[in-house]
Amino acid sequence: MATDEADFNRTMPGHPMYYDRDFNYVKDRDYWLKAILGLFAGSYLYKKFRLEQDRARMTARLEGYKGMAAHHFANRGGVVVLKQFIGFEKYHQNND
Repeated sequence: MATDEADFNRTMPGHPMYYDRDFNYVKDRDYWLKAILGLFAGSYLYKKFRLEQDRARMTARLEGYKGMAAHHFANRGGVVVLKQFIGFEKYHQNND
């Protein structure tokens, strides 16, 4: 019992106490929980948006693109698809 005599005689506690009166521990965990859930929600909404875009294109294609001019379409092996307007960037890419 002589080996732990110094520890036994020391005043307790040996380090100052920390009282978390502002609940900083909970605030930190709360922030990261919100960040993770926000990333999951953002990813889900992005994928859902892309899915609904594809579904709208499919619905328009199945309805036959009523009331649109013929130059807006491309025939890809018997499948008529709506052309995508990219813009004028392709004309200005290699100006050097």
